[in-house]
Order: sequence, then structure tokens, then C-alpha cells
Amino acid sequence: MKKSLRIDIMMSWEYGLIIFLIGISLIIYGVIQGKKKNEDFTKTPFIKPTTKLVFGTFITIFGLIQLLPLIRLL
Repeated sequence: MKKSLRIDIMMSWEYGLIIFLIGISLIIYGVIQGKKKNEDFTKTPFIKPTTKLVFGTFITIFGLIQLLPLIRLL
């Protein structure tokens, strides 16, 4: 007997690929922004780098779930 997670897609894999790429770019931007040291408090970012990393991770996971039909073809 095979058990599954019963995860289903909500949109086509093309949209999943776009969502996945947006999530990866958020993660990369958050890492780059997190390495910069802000000495001037007037130039602090509106959204913290850790928030970008967390949202980027969730968006990437959601995009990968949407890419499951494409991954099954490989």
C-alpha cells in the first residue's frame, strides 16, 4: 500500500515555474541584503532580509508543489 500526502496542484506548471523563480529571487535578494551593514538608520530597508527569506522559502515550496506534474514526467 502506498501512502501519499494528497497534495494537489491549483494551477498549471507554467505559473508554478514563475512562482518558483520569484521565490528564488526573493531568497537571493534577502541574502544579499542581509550581508550589507547599514550604518545609517535613515537608509534601513522597509522589509527586513529575514522576512524576505521566509516568504521566499514559502513561495518556493508552493511553486515546487505546482511543478509536481512536470517533475513526474522526468
